[in-house]
Amino acid sequence: MSLFETSLPPGLIYVPDWLTDFEHDSLITLIDRSHFEESLMRRVQHYGVRYNYESSSIESAGSAPPIPAEIQTVGERLFSDGYFSRIPEQVIVNEYIGSQGIAPHIDRTSFGEAVATVSLNESWSMKFRGPNEEISEVLLEKKSLAIMTQRSRYEWTHEIPKRKYEVMSGMRKVRNRRISLTFRTIGQ
Repeated sequence: MSLFETSLPPGLIYVPDWLTDFEHDSLITLIDRSHFEESLMRRVQHYGVRYNYESSSIESAGSAPPIPAEIQTVGERLFSDGYFSRIPEQVIVNEYIGSQGIAPHIDRTSFGEAVATVSLNESWSMKFRGPNEEISEVLLEKKSLAIMTQRSRYEWTHEIPKRKYEVMSGMRKVRNRRISLTFRTIGQ
C-alpha cells in the first residue's frame, strides 16, 4: 500500500500480495542460486536482453541468458492479467543491500509502454517525482507488483532513495536486503 494513497502518480498500478508465499520464496531461492553481475553499485542479473548501462542502450535479443522458467511464469502472468500487451522479453533482477538505492530516472522509451516491478524479501519505498515537482512515495511491499504506465511511465522519475531505514506504521525499520524483478518489453 502506498504511504499516501491519494498521491499515487497517474498511471501507476499497485497490487499488494500479488505473489503467493510459495512463489516469493521460490523466486528468492532461484535468484540466490544464480550468478550476479557486480559492475554496478548494486548486484544485478540480466535475462533475455542485456541493458548496457554505459551506453544506456539495449543490446540484441539473446545478449543475456534466457529468462529462467520460474521468472518467465511471472512474465506470462503479467501478460495474462492484462498488464502487458505481450510477454516481457527482458528481466533485470536488482539486489539492494542496506542504504543502496537507484538514482532518479525514467526508463528509456525504447522499452514498451509498461514497466513492472515485483518486490521480494523486504518492503522499501520508491519515490516518484512529477514534471511539476510533485512527489509521491510508495511503499513497495514484499510480494507486491507495481506497474508504471502512461504518465507515471513517461513523465515521472522513480528512484529507490539511498537511506538506512524505512518508516512503516510510524516506526523506523533498518533496511537489510530488497530484491526487485523489473519486467519490460522491447519497443512498442
